[in-house]
Amino acid sequence: MQKIETAQRLQERIRTVLATVEREFRPLTDEQLNWKPDTRQWSITQCLQHLNLAERFYIRNLQKKVDDLGLIQTTPTDQSLEAGMVGRLLRYAVDPDTKMKLPTVSFMNPRPDLNAREVMHQFIDLQQLLHELLDKAPYLDWNREKIMTLFGNWIKISVGDAFLMLVAHTERHVNQALRVKQQATGAVSN
Repeated sequence: MQKIETAQRLQERIRTVLATVEREFRPLTDEQLNWKPDTRQWSITQCLQHLNLAERFYIRNLQKKVDDLGLIQTTPTDQSLEAGMVGRLLRYAVDPDTKMKLPTVSFMNPRPDLNAREVMHQFIDLQQLLHELLDKAPYLDWNREKIMTLFGNWIKISVGDAFLMLVAHTERHVNQALRVKQQATGAVSN
């Protein structure tokens, strides 16, 4: 996997997520966005807010790496990506195709009393920022540059693993929100 091509693919995946949110969730009422299948499951709004909470942390760290670049070269250097063990594990855990269900760390659990439109607006802004960061990120060394994880400063992952994990995590929870929408449609028609 090459860095520049991976950055472009990740940007395409982000555009797909944004188009899905626009098409599937924007037309819904606040009541529909906040509907929960049961007390143990999240609403569409809570799925998006969970992403806002988690991704804000990682995007800030990635933004700092990009900001610390200072002078930008005229041409990014490409490189083969080398996944670290922790990065591979995190990516596997959040992959949309993984059947494994992991409990969310408590401070990443979304509150039940959220403003659906505000949460969606924040989600879109964060995804657009991530998309923009991927324009500048190929100037970084995706293998050597590390950022801390939500598990503390003592567990770090490479910038490349972070970008791959963030997009997979987003897809996983947008898929979850789509399932909630489908359940809501079934609940309304019954």
